[in-house]
Amino acid sequence: MKKRLAMMLAMALVIASVVSCKAADNQVIDDGGDTSVVEVAVDEDLANIIKEASEIGEGTAGVSLKRTKIAHDIAVLAANRGYTDEAIGSLKDDFYAMVEPMDEEHQASFHAAFMEGVIALLDKAIDEGDYDSVKGQFEDAGVADDMDTILRAPGLKESYGAIKSAYLTMGNSED
Repeated sequence: MKKRLAMMLAMALVIASVVSCKAADNQVIDDGGDTSVVEVAVDEDLANIIKEASEIGEGTAGVSLKRTKIAHDIAVLAANRGYTDEAIGSLKDDFYAMVEPMDEEHQASFHAAFMEGVIALLDKAIDEGDYDSVKGQFEDAGVADDMDTILRAPGLKESYGAIKSAYLTMGNSED
């Protein structure tokens, strides 16, 4: 009974977040000291995740839990948005627009969070279908029940693949 209730609540949460998602938010990005300002349309949810990931300093308390939470947030984003390969270019632009203006310390924190948190965990859970091997980390972060629901979202693997591909190729030209 408790599991069924938890599953229903988790599914309601996923549905509510799908309904309430905003497609994009105009953000002003300062290009690092230059007085010119570039107006960029960046996905608000992705921007929040990137900002959060950039603020996880190495050696701070709870680094692993924070990275696992970010992996969860990326899985939620992937499940809610249903990205396809056609979205890779705009996702890549969003990553680049948010990460490029950061100082070196924040960029390093962001990349560590993505490589050691998001990609490592979600590759196991989504790409390899071996969620059991990383479920303990999601349990420790308090998001395992939600992940159980998210992993059943249709198109999740393709959507996560688009996010991963955009991250891994950001800053590279289309050629």
